[in-house]
Amino acid sequence: MPQKPVIKGKKIDKKQAANRHGKIPQTRKGKFEKPPKKAKLLEQYNDDKEVTKMINANNESTFAAKAQTVGGRLKALKAPLPVNAPKGQKGDKAAAGKAGEAMEEDA
Repeated sequence: MPQKPVIKGKKIDKKQAANRHGKIPQTRKGKFEKPPKKAKLLEQYNDDKEVTKMINANNESTFAAKAQTVGGRLKALKAPLPVNAPKGQKGDKAAAGKAGEAMEEDA
């Protein structure tokens, strides 16, 4: 049986899937582009990947050179390492630990 046309100004409400019950869809993590399993296609896939790497490296060096001629610098920023971090600890926990020890000594 054919479906009737929607009346002007009236909208069809879409319902959530019955099995979701108001849950938020999960963001998937990981590798989405998987290499093919056949040898011939794998070789072509690897060649395409190498070409992409070379093009990206060329683009980055081109834009970095343009940025330097203008007067600035284009470089990737990395988080600074904590100054007083012991060898076993990394990040904010190490800095917080040193600051806590210093506070106890002052008191």
